[in-house]
Amino acid sequence: MDLAKIGFFELAGARMDYLAQRQKLIAENVVNANTPDYLSRDLKAFDKAMDGIRPVETAQTSALHLASTRPATPFREAGQAGLWESTPSGNAVSLEQEMIKGSETRDAFALTTSLFQRNVQMLRMAWRNG
Repeated sequence: MDLAKIGFFELAGARMDYLAQRQKLIAENVVNANTPDYLSRDLKAFDKAMDGIRPVETAQTSALHLASTRPATPFREAGQAGLWESTPSGNAVSLEQEMIKGSETRDAFALTTSLFQRNVQMLRMAWRNG
């Protein structure tokens, strides 16, 4: 069975590719922290890849089931924070900002790999018991 054909694993793989590319850009920003007129770069948010996909809604199969009170669309950040600082040479890389982005990327990668591993474990249990 090819795991890449399962929607969750396809999405998790795309997320890991995105995080690897983002980590590469963060590293380039840190390397160029003293380069004149260098502007820090970052990828668009990963959730933009999810635009156009219909949100999952629970089915109410019995009249005894309670209806969901959560809104159909997930909470999304309204905007992106601007640059923190700029040097007289025109360099706009903030090492503090890059460290924050790097730790966010590391945490997101750890979460994604953990979810990936848990889903593989669930599939293994299903195959053994199946």
